[in-house]
Amino acid sequence: MVARKRARRMAPEERREQILDAAVALILANRHSSCTLEQVAEAAHISKPLIYKYFPKREDLMKAILEREFKELRGRGLDSIPKDMPVEKIIRLTVERSLKYYFERGPIIRLLAADPAVADLARAGNSENRAKTLDYFIARHMKKGTGIPRDVAVIAVTMVVNAPIHSIGALRRRGIEASQAVEVWTEFILGGWKALEARYGVSNENIRETGTVKLLRPKRRATR
Repeated sequence: MVARKRARRMAPEERREQILDAAVALILANRHSSCTLEQVAEAAHISKPLIYKYFPKREDLMKAILEREFKELRGRGLDSIPKDMPVEKIIRLTVERSLKYYFERGPIIRLLAADPAVADLARAGNSENRAKTLDYFIARHMKKGTGIPRDVAVIAVTMVVNAPIHSIGALRRRGIEASQAVEVWTEFILGGWKALEARYGVSNENIRETGTVKLLRPKRRATR
């Protein structure tokens, strides 16, 4: 019988990260989160007693993975962006950060959201992150003074924020690289916003004079 290779000694935090990495790799490989602590221990090349020392229950491990993913997302998010940065640059930066995250980390949050043990936590974290992003960009666009009505801004920003997480899997299967997706999606957003300004916007002077924002109807073409 071949003796099992002994796990090398690690600092507690390093060992914890190693276990989380092994669990994430296993979940992504299986395309579902229904792995056991024993399976994760085997993937991490550690003993069963050792994994139970860090995560007494499977639910504890799943929660730790989620918390780490949300922390990673927050680290790439709006809190780290200077408040005086122009909105166009913010869009480019946040698109790059978010799409690269989804390409690098895969659908781990989506897979965990289907796990009954942590589904509520996953949905709550997703909702919180997206709501924060929505509120931020809606406020920035309204502050920019283009005169786009709030409901139009809400529709546009909501669809832009929610589209990437549902698209990355298909893009990866088609061989699209993260850098390509970042470039195209950024130009799509900026170009689309300019089109909305042309379609619905009013001048700052008009806003000051009327105190209201009215939808602009497209001009009708002259008939012969």
